[in-house]
Amino acid sequence: MSNDNGLVDEFEKLQMQKKEIEEKEAELKERIIALAQQKNTDILFGTHKKCSIKEYEKVIYPEDKSPIIELIRKHGLYDKFSMLNYMGLNSAIIKGNIDKEIADLTKKERAFRLSLREIL
Repeated sequence: MSNDNGLVDEFEKLQMQKKEIEEKEAELKERIIALAQQKNTDILFGTHKKCSIKEYEKVIYPEDKSPIIELIRKHGLYDKFSMLNYMGLNSAIIKGNIDKEIADLTKKERAFRLSLREIL
């Protein structure tokens, strides 16, 4: 195995810290919401910042979206509410499976994705 000068270990440590921070942030958000509800307010104050708590409606779609899509099509609203699948389009452009005229309107550049796995 080649020496990574501790870079992979440092990356792993940061990934773990990020996960812990995200979990703590979610817990704090829940506690802030509960406190705001208990105090019947939508603003809480810290030492240096104030936190605004706004309740909103969130739409939850069923796992099987085909009945909704069918009704949207039936009512002639599909073009208005559908959106481009960029992941699929990206794949087609990279593989050359799309009309050249479309591909020529884009550019390609090199990018990197890192992932960590246990050493077996």
